[in-house]
Amino acid sequence: MLHSPLDDIAFAYEPVWDRTRRICASRLIIHALRPRSVDIVPLLAALTDGFPPDAPPLLLSTDEPHLLLSLLKQAPVRNTWLEVPESLWAKAEALELVMGARRFGHQLLWRGELTRFEPYARKFKGLRGVLELSVDDSVLALQAASQGGEFSTPGHVTRIESPIIPGHLYVGVSSRALADHCLDKRQAWGVVGWPDDELLSANRFKPIAMDQRVMVQIMQAVDAEVPIQQLGALLVQDPVMVYRLLRMVNSAAFGLAHEVESIRHALMMLGYDKLKAWLQTAYTSASSDKSLHPLRHALHMRARLMRGLLDPNSDEELKGEIHLTGTFAHLDQLMKEPLAELLHQLPIPGRIFSTLVRHDGPYVAYLDVANAVSSPHRVDQVPAVCERSGFSLDEVNRAVIHLLATARDPADKSFVAARGVK
Repeated sequence: MLHSPLDDIAFAYEPVWDRTRRICASRLIIHALRPRSVDIVPLLAALTDGFPPDAPPLLLSTDEPHLLLSLLKQAPVRNTWLEVPESLWAKAEALELVMGARRFGHQLLWRGELTRFEPYARKFKGLRGVLELSVDDSVLALQAASQGGEFSTPGHVTRIESPIIPGHLYVGVSSRALADHCLDKRQAWGVVGWPDDELLSANRFKPIAMDQRVMVQIMQAVDAEVPIQQLGALLVQDPVMVYRLLRMVNSAAFGLAHEVESIRHALMMLGYDKLKAWLQTAYTSASSDKSLHPLRHALHMRARLMRGLLDPNSDEELKGEIHLTGTFAHLDQLMKEPLAELLHQLPIPGRIFSTLVRHDGPYVAYLDVANAVSSPHRVDQVPAVCERSGFSLDEVNRAVIHLLATARDPADKSFVAARGVK
C-alpha cells in the first residue's frame, strides 16, 4: 500500500457555533507524529480536494512549531484559516514570516489569552483572534451580562465593561449564559465548542425534549414529498426523536406484526401522513431552545463520522446499524435514564446493545475512534486508538475531512434545497 501524507498525522475536530447556534466553522487540530517529515503540499491537497466552497471554513490549529512554519510558507488555501499562537507574533524572526504569509493572502488568526490580544489588535489592522477566556474574564463578562453593564453603589453608578471583544472567536466558554453573552450581546464571530456539560447538568432531572426545528424541517420535507431516505437524514439530527419514533412504531397500539429495527423501516411503516400527524401532535411539547442545537448537532456529527468509517460499498443495513449506534451512544444523557433500560424498550439488534452497554460489540472500534477524534484534548491519543481499533490514520483522517466538508447544518436553506427539501 502506498504511503499517504495522512498516515503521518492525527486529526481531531471541534465545531464553532455562531449567533444562530449553527456551525459556522470547524477547528481542525493537527498532531504530527514526526513534524519534520510531514509532506506539506500533498497534506494541504488532501485537506482541500473536493472541499466545497460553501462548507464551513477550516481553522487549522497545531502546536507543532515546525509544522506551522511550513504551513505559513505554502500558498494560501481557500476556505482555510491558520491559527498562529502569540509566541510567533512576539518573536521578530518569526513575525517576518507571519507577516509575509499575511501579505501573500493567508487568513491568519492570533491565538492566545484574551487579556494579551489588545496590543496586537492595535498594531495589526483587521486581525482576528481565537481568544482564550480565563476564569476572571468569564466572571467579569457574566457580571456585565447579569447587571446590564452597570453596577450601583450608594451615590453613584459604575459601568461594568465586558471583556468580550466583538468579531472574534472564543475558547473556554463554560456556560450557556456566557455563550449567550458572547454571541448575542457582544457579537462574537463564534464560540469554539459548546458548554454541553453545563446544559446537561441544568436539565439533569428532566429529559431533553424533541427539537421543534427538526420537526419543522421534516414536516416541510413531507409536504414536498421527498424520498424516505431524505426524511431519515433529517430525522437523525435528533436522537430523542429517533428513539421516540421507534418506540411509537413498535408499541402495541401501532399493531404491527413484526418489530421495526431501523429508521428507514419505521418511516416506511408510518407513511407521510401519519408521520406528519405524529409530529404535529408532539410539537407543543417539543423544545425551541436553540442552545440545545449545538449539543444535538455535535452528536449527529459523531454518528455520521462512524458511518463514514465504513467502506462506501457496505450494504445499507450495516450503514444504518452503525449510524443508529452513534445516534444512541449518549441517549442516556439526553433521556436521563440508564442506557440499558432505554435500549431494552426497543427491538434493536444485539450488536448495537452490546456495543453501547457492554462496550463489547462489533461496532466498538467505530465508536472509540469517533469519540477520540471529536475530543481535541485527546488528539495525541488518536494514533493509538486507531491502531487498537484496526483503522489506519489515513482512512480516519479522510473520514474526518469528509465530515467537515459536509458539516453544514441541514437547517441552512441552501443545504436543504440541494437535497430536494423545499
